Amino acid sequence: MPVTDAEKYIIADVMSKVLIDVASDTTAGDAAEIMIENSVSSLLVKDKGTIVGIVTDRDFTRETAQKSSFDSLTLRDMMSTDLVSVGPTISLQEAVETIRKHNIRHLLIKTEGDEYIGMVSVKELLSVLFEEIRQQNIRLKGKVGELEKFYKVAVDRELVMVKLKKRIYELEKTLGVESDLAALLTE
Repeated sequence: MPVTDAEKYIIADVMSKVLIDVASDTTAGDAAEIMIENSVSSLLVKDKGTIVGIVTDRDFTRETAQKSSFDSLTLRDMMSTDLVSVGPTISLQEAVETIRKHNIRHLLIKTEGDEYIGMVSVKELLSVLFEEIRQQNIRLKGKVGELEKFYKVAVDRELVMVKLKKRIYELEKTLGVESDLAALLTE
């Protein structure tokens, strides 16, 4: 299978380097405002200077369904503490596999020194992969066009050969000559 452009990417090429973190005692209402102001779908949660969790739009949906009061609910009460992260050099395919395996929509990227340096969402991965599919489609259409031209040339040559064979056969018949020339042209 040929290598696609998407297989050449590593996760660091597509990750968002903007990480917004908030204190674990931030209320859900304040966190929602921060997410809206920054047009993000997740926030990292810090406690005593250390990242201890993540809150996503999915957490807000779950809490809304449970009819929680966002004024008294803190991020500590609703965050996911099972942080899934990968190194910056994994492939997009490995990132997708990790996301599927852990059933998450936001994948954290961190260095070997345990420093969080980015995040990639399913939406961002889909965008990159969709663009790759679109580019491959354009390349394939070009190849199909080339093959159609080649096929037309081959068909045209075959028609010329058939006409030539027919003409030779007619000449041989008119002259009363038998030769293998017409037969050679069909091989």
